Formats: sequence, structure tokens, C-alpha cells
Amino acid sequence: MEKIRITPFPTGKLKMLVLGLLVLAIYSSTSHINAQNLEKPSSDKNQMFYLGIGPAVFYGDNGGNYPNMEFPVKTNISLGYSKNLTNFLQLRFTSGYQRLVSWDGFRQGTRENWGNQRQAYAFRGGAFYFDIVPQFLLFPKQHVSDRPRFNAYGGLGLGAMFVNRKQSVLHTNGSESVRVSTVTSYIPLRVGIGYRIGYIYNIGLEGTFMHTFADDLDGNIGYNNRNDHMAQFNIVLMRYF
Repeated sequence: MEKIRITPFPTGKLKMLVLGLLVLAIYSSTSHINAQNLEKPSSDKNQMFYLGIGPAVFYGDNGGNYPNMEFPVKTNISLGYSKNLTNFLQLRFTSGYQRLVSWDGFRQGTRENWGNQRQAYAFRGGAFYFDIVPQFLLFPKQHVSDRPRFNAYGGLGLGAMFVNRKQSVLHTNGSESVRVSTVTSYIPLRVGIGYRIGYIYNIGLEGTFMHTFADDLDGNIGYNNRNDHMAQFNIVLMRYF
């Protein structure tokens, strides 16, 4: 039977961030409404669609030998939508899927030690995620037609993640595998750079770091003193509409 674990939101750590995001969204929405009567072409496009794909890595207890840069690199794919709130601020929604696997280079003694503690030595699965990020532009723009050829952006937000995996624990009589699901929250830090390739299209490079509040996404707890995290580096196609 599949087990589902839910990591509660750490309200103490997130309270100030949530309050700040709400204040920012209310202020930006009010500013946007007040500015609607200013000069703006009726055909101007203030929304954007994102499609990203690229390599991604997982940081966990059994995820790799990180000091020696030995860890699996898997694929991430994401879809996003943003709406301009002001000429320098967008509200962006992003969802996607990242493939997750453990590293297979650990010594047998380490695996046996984990087995004695009922911790997984291997896992294989994936993470579905969704986040909301206020996204700031380095170079403000009034309309899509006069945007700069290059622009950089970045933001910090809130997200929720669902990880489904098959994890394996080593016992004296063999390996035991079980399917487990975990739900947790995370803070995404996203930065990118875009290049204009047409009137409504941009192409860019984008990096995202996902700071989660769970240490059991890989079925292994306590081998290191940090939670499990994810990082992605995508090529992104952007379209205004």
C-alpha cells in the first residue's frame, strides 16, 4: 500500500514571506489599476507564456557525492504564465515535473548502515511542483513593442511539491522496496535572462533553486544535516499574448 507523507508548512519561517507577498500583490494590483488610464495601446500584450526544458539536479542524503561533483543529472520540464502588474513587476505562476533518482556510487558498508536505520539507499521517481513568484525585471518596459533586446529577471516566492517515488531499504535477507509519496512546501528562487527574437517571442536561459522544508524526499533522513533541495537550469521559450 502506498504511503503518503505530508510535511507541514513551517509557519514560523514563512509568515513574514507570505505577508510580504500579499502586501506586494495588493500594492502592485492597485498601481496597475490606477495606471490603466495612462497612455497604452489597446493592442499591447501584458501576459506571457513560458515553456522550459533542461537539466536538473537533486540534493539529498542518498543523492550523490556532492563534494566531488558526482550526482545524477536528469530532465526538468516546466510551463509558466505571467501577467504584468507594473512596467517592472510581473506575477508568475509556474508548474512542472523533475525526474529524481539516487546516486548508485555509495559503498556497501554505507548502504548496510542505512539499512540498519531503515533508511533508503536508493530511490527513483519524480516531483510535480507549482509555485507563485513576483518577478522583477531589470529593465522596465512600457509596452511589448519597446522592450529591450536583452532583459534579466528574478524573484522569490512560494510553492508546493508532490514527490512520488519507489525507495529501497537494504536488509540482511535482501532489499525491500516500497512506493511512497510526500507533499511539502518550498521557496523558489528564480533568475533568468531573455533575448528578443521577434515581436512577441523571447528565448532565454533560466535557473531555479527550490529550497524545500522536507528531509525525506529520497526516503533517507539524517545522513546530512540539511533538507532535500532541487535545482534546474532551463532553456525557455517565451511568448507574449
